[in-house]
Amino acid sequence: MNNLISLFIWIAAGLLSLLLFLVDLLVWVLTFWWDKRLWVLHRYSTYWSMLYLWLNPLWRINIFGKDNIRKKQAYVIVSNHQSALDILLLYRLFTHFKWVAKKELFRVPVVGWNLWLNRYITVDRKNPKDAMRMILQGLAHLRMGSSVLLFAEGTRTLDGKVKRFKEGAFLLAKKASVPILPVVIDGTLEALPKNGFTLSGRHTFKIHILPEISAEIVSQMEPAELAKYINQIILEKHKEVAPKYYSEA
Repeated sequence: MNNLISLFIWIAAGLLSLLLFLVDLLVWVLTFWWDKRLWVLHRYSTYWSMLYLWLNPLWRINIFGKDNIRKKQAYVIVSNHQSALDILLLYRLFTHFKWVAKKELFRVPVVGWNLWLNRYITVDRKNPKDAMRMILQGLAHLRMGSSVLLFAEGTRTLDGKVKRFKEGAFLLAKKASVPILPVVIDGTLEALPKNGFTLSGRHTFKIHILPEISAEIVSQMEPAELAKYINQIILEKHKEVAPKYYSEA
C-alpha cells in the first residue's frame, strides 16, 4: 500500500512540476536579461520547492538559528547530506544561493531544466580536474554577491552519520575570502533514504543554521584544516540533535 501511495505522489509531483516549470520558464524569460544574479528566478524556485513540503500534512519543518544569516552577505554554505529531500529543504533558508550539484541532475527532465535556467553549478564527481572549473564558477557567483551551497561530504549518507568532508568548499571560501555558513540537517533520511522510493509516515525535518566561520578565520587556515574543523562542528551538532545515529549497539 505504501508503494502505491508513493507511486501516486511521485506521479502527481511530476505533473505538478511540468505545470510549475512553465511558470519557471516565463519568469526566466521576463527577468534573465536584467537580473544578472537570477535572484527572482531563484526566489520562485524557493517557493516551488517549498510547495511540495507544505502540501504534505505529515511533514513539518523546524528551523533554528535564522539570525545567523546576515542579509546581503555572500557565504559558502556547507551542509551535511542525508537525502534527496535535502535539496528541497535547504531552500527554506530563504537566502540567495547557487547550488553545486552533480552533473547527472542537470539531465533530469524538469528538475535539470530548472537547475540550468538558474545557472547553478555542475560538478563531475568522476573527474577530479572538473573541481577547478567548479571553483572558478563558484568564485564568479560569490563576486556577484550570490552565496554558493555545497554538500561537503560529496554524496548522501547511508547510515545517517556525518562523513568526512571534501576540501572543495573550503578551497572556494579561501580563494573568495568569504565566511562559511555551516548548516545541519536532520530528519530527511527516514523520509526518503538513498536509493529509496517509498514516501511514508510523519516526519519532522530540522535545519540548524550555525554561527558563521568568519572570513578572517578562513584566511588563517588551509583548506584541509578548514574541512576537518567544520566537519567537527557539524558532526558535534548532529550528534546533539540526532544521537540515535551515533549510539553504540
